[in-house]
Amino acid sequence: MKIREAKEMEKAESNYFVNSVAKGFAVLTAFDSSNNTMSLSELEKKTGINKATVRRFALTLVDLGYLVLTEDNKFKLSPKVLDLAAHYLESLNLPDLAHPILERISSTIKESTNLAVLDDADIVYVLRVSAAKRIIGTNLRVGSRLPYYATSLGKALVAWLPAEERKAIWKKAEVEAFTDYTITDFDKLEVNFEDCRRKGYAEGNDELEVGLRSIAIPIFNKNGEAIAAINISTNSMRTSEDKIKEEFLPLLRGGAEEMNRFMKSFC
Repeated sequence: MKIREAKEMEKAESNYFVNSVAKGFAVLTAFDSSNNTMSLSELEKKTGINKATVRRFALTLVDLGYLVLTEDNKFKLSPKVLDLAAHYLESLNLPDLAHPILERISSTIKESTNLAVLDDADIVYVLRVSAAKRIIGTNLRVGSRLPYYATSLGKALVAWLPAEERKAIWKKAEVEAFTDYTITDFDKLEVNFEDCRRKGYAEGNDELEVGLRSIAIPIFNKNGEAIAAINISTNSMRTSEDKIKEEFLPLLRGGAEEMNRFMKSFC
């Protein structure tokens, strides 16, 4: 990607545009994998800023800690530039972080992906990426609520909680059988949770609606607490259990690992 030349910067007509700021960022962003160290002459050529000016900006960035001046009088980025990325990542909320990950998974498998959090005995959808080519789908949207015990997302959110919290959430739930497969007994749900923890993921098979299949994985913060869960939802008419395990699960695990790395680093 080319850096905007100084002459183009001078043409900016807005009364708030600060050329010196733009030039400073032009110097900072001039570095890439093929230009990781540059002399003043190289910076002048890359940015289009005259040598005397580019020298002032480069040395200012050295003083600020974003550039390093090497022994052979060349400049390179310092690790401090990572602070800018870290501040950006810290400003993201969960849906912001999850959206590109879930969108990537959804576009690969052509199925819907979701992010949910727990609220009392319900899960609340905070992000939903619908499969573009699916004309018929459920009426779920951001803000939709479902009972935790009948969903893969709910199981993923609750299975890793302490036993006393799991029991307390069960007592809050208005348990009902949506299908013949809905788990309405606490002890049986506890067995299911143990299986979730052993495998590292939760499944939903016909428990909320016959034909509805899903698989979910929890997202943990740096304290090891499940704060959200992501899932893939599909229909048994088009997706076998083998396909879910062999094709969907690896993608979902990769997405969860990506999110968990971020959460453990910044949250």
